Amino acid sequence: MSHNKFDIIPAASFSNIGLEMIPPFPGLSNWIQCLWVTNNSKNNSRHVEEKLYPDAGSSLTFEIRNTRINARYFHHTQVVTHRWDISTRHISVRFRPGGAKALLGLDIDASQNIEIELLDTPFSQQLSLQPLMNMLPTLSVDQQVQAVQNWLLTLSYRAQEPNRKWSTLLAHASADLIPPQQLALQSGFSRRTLERQLRKYLGFTPNQLHGFAQIRAARQYLIMTPDSLSDIALACGYFDQAHFTNAFREQTLETPLQYRLRKMSQISN
Repeated sequence: MSHNKFDIIPAASFSNIGLEMIPPFPGLSNWIQCLWVTNNSKNNSRHVEEKLYPDAGSSLTFEIRNTRINARYFHHTQVVTHRWDISTRHISVRFRPGGAKALLGLDIDASQNIEIELLDTPFSQQLSLQPLMNMLPTLSVDQQVQAVQNWLLTLSYRAQEPNRKWSTLLAHASADLIPPQQLALQSGFSRRTLERQLRKYLGFTPNQLHGFAQIRAARQYLIMTPDSLSDIALACGYFDQAHFTNAFREQTLETPLQYRLRKMSQISN
């Protein structure tokens, strides 16, 4: 089940900050969920704060203030509150699990919350990032988004074939909530080989990736359907409602019912 054509669950404040979601070029869709842009917010506040949920993905966000640009890479494995300066234009790339590793060559500890200035961190595509950042202030918003996508597309051409194979496999497994053992059988690998390869090319274990996909799907069901918690638990591959509630609370710090009530209140208001 997809929340929308971008498979993104937008934060409640996004409708108030002039945010536009943009689909990635077709050649990038296995690595990138979407891009989003904020500019000229009508909100009277300078900052907004949002609760962000981990799903094994990560973000590269360009903050553009006239001629000054920052490129921040953000990855989190726990629920965090993030503060946005909405007086600044943002162009953000939301990577799918393993996307930043495949395209940027970033090799991070998947167990940590990380927020870094990308140019201050050695990575394999660092030299190609600086010309892009030098060019962005001279362009219109539409041209900036296209320039970022063209840069990423160039990086995708350099991605190793194994990265392509595993990112395609993961996209299929996440969309259909295929559990790790079944995924190994369908792929013709042993469970140990699958775990080793996903760790190497995507940075996560099969269990981690499947768990994130389950929570992501559950959040969509809770917002977009009136289904009972027991039905959602079964649809997302949990043993029962108690198993679902415990797993959901562990990752989101609230129960499924608390999450649904809070989100529906935000939507109705």
